[in-house]
Amino acid sequence: MSRQRRLRSYEDYEKALSKGVGSGQLQDYQPWLRVQDVKSHGNRSLIFGLKTLRNHHVMSSIESDFFYQAEFNDSVIDIREQFPLLPLNLTEQIAGHIGVKHPLVRGVKGPPVLYVMTTDFLLTVKDPTGGIKYKAFAVKPDCIPTLRMAEKLEIERLFWAMHDIEFKVYVGSELNRIRSKNIAWVTSAIRIDAAHYEHLPFDDVVQALQPGDYALEALCSSQARRLNVEGSDIMTIIQVVIAKKLILVDLTTPIPELGVLRVLSNSYHQKVNERWV
Repeated sequence: MSRQRRLRSYEDYEKALSKGVGSGQLQDYQPWLRVQDVKSHGNRSLIFGLKTLRNHHVMSSIESDFFYQAEFNDSVIDIREQFPLLPLNLTEQIAGHIGVKHPLVRGVKGPPVLYVMTTDFLLTVKDPTGGIKYKAFAVKPDCIPTLRMAEKLEIERLFWAMHDIEFKVYVGSELNRIRSKNIAWVTSAIRIDAAHYEHLPFDDVVQALQPGDYALEALCSSQARRLNVEGSDIMTIIQVVIAKKLILVDLTTPIPELGVLRVLSNSYHQKVNERWV
């Protein structure tokens, strides 16, 4: 991990911008803030993006929850985290217009330095007509916001409104936590080299997963015996086919913890049945 990025003066900002920080798309995007740049009480982490093919910097477990669910959404084609609200004079004007103080860099000696505000996530979304639009999200815990938090959210909202971009606040919940944990579990199998799993007998396992409820341990054992492979290989196959959406499963219950898999639909069986319609 590279060292902390210094962002405490306007000269620091110019230097960062000249290096492409805060700009770019997909693999080329550089977030304004990285996990090593901020002090956070949350669970900061790096998550390799399946769509962007780069590490994403998330600053809390709630941001991780949001990331996994956003990435799993087929309409989302790019995710840019810690997106800077620039130019600075725009957020300064917005703050002045609504009569609140613009955030400042803390601990700076001499004249005050305006702090570059960031939006937690900016999504690029493909709409049903094939067009592209953007959605901005602030990620917050499920609690009553402080007055200062509300003021900064209003600056953020008005910034995106001036760019005609929808802005929403994502609030963590137990259901979102369960869904994201399931998505993290199934996609962990495909965030590594495909050579790890591409040789496995996917078709044979997918054919066996008709809609219904399955005890994971029993399912892995029976399929391992039938196909003469390791039980861990069957588990990997199950994770991959869910991650690649060859089967649709219920993500509202904690699958690994309960050890129960509810298959809602199976694209393989649907295609077979369509042949006879």
